[in-house]
Amino acid sequence: MTGEDLIKAIVNNDVLKWLNDCFSVPVQMGCAVYGKPQNDNDGKVIEKNNSMDKAIKDAIVFLGANSETAVWHFAVMKPKVHHFVVIPWYKQSAPNQGIVYTVFMAYENEYMMVNYVKHNSPAPGTKKGYKEVWTANDLKTMLSDLLVEGNAWEEYFGNVGASQAQEIKYYKYREITLNSAVASVQEFRKRCS
Repeated sequence: MTGEDLIKAIVNNDVLKWLNDCFSVPVQMGCAVYGKPQNDNDGKVIEKNNSMDKAIKDAIVFLGANSETAVWHFAVMKPKVHHFVVIPWYKQSAPNQGIVYTVFMAYENEYMMVNYVKHNSPAPGTKKGYKEVWTANDLKTMLSDLLVEGNAWEEYFGNVGASQAQEIKYYKYREITLNSAVASVQEFRKRCS
């Protein structure tokens, strides 16, 4: 199995695609990929300060093998809160061969995950919204923009009202083989409680 297989399984899953609030995305995605709920233990924080760039680089390092993936839960904080998921995986062909990422989200009372993937308003468009492949630079830019750019909230999250993030918390769930992850997502038919 490949990372593309995993992303396709996620996008086509009849439970995940209809998630309609931001917090359910990491909860249900973690359960779908690993086959059981995950815990937000050992979270780390990225803040707007002199060590922000290093903290962002550390946040997106994936130490798994090319045949592995993971689920990472990001929570953009203060004054509003928004949750999204990053899936790291190894892309086997050009362009962008190597570790890449896919971002998934929904926005409470605004759009479901399927709307995010299809760029249906008010979800963000193709420039800063869903795409199957985000490079490390794309993801670094997103996390930095969310902390320093006043318009980034709506550029990355859609036409949902403005806000300015003051910190980003993240939780990295363990690495798992792509074979196991794809099989688990394909079998995921009922939401975890």
